Amino acid sequence: MGELSKFKDLPINWDVGPADAVALHLEWGNTGYSGRHQNSDDETYYFSVDSWQEPYIVRLQKMTKDGSETLHEMELPKEYWDCCRAKGTYELPEEIKEWLKKKF
Repeated sequence: MGELSKFKDLPINWDVGPADAVALHLEWGNTGYSGRHQNSDDETYYFSVDSWQEPYIVRLQKMTKDGSETLHEMELPKEYWDCCRAKGTYELPEEIKEWLKKKF
């Protein structure tokens, strides 16, 4: 998928994870976001960690009202795997955010 640096100008929201992105763009109703993006063309760019299988993957995602698109993925170094031992998709812990910011 190319080098991560080609995405350096995207407005990445480092405080949004997968659940937040879904709530912002795809769910209406009883969320803290009150469906404010329900009919908008807004986009949210965020990272997540996928630990469903090894090696764990970090994904750069774009979320809109139409769903999610993976823009880039890369292996997460094993030294960071303790954050996500249970299988799932996670918001980035601070140490992984710092690691990724250095890659830009």
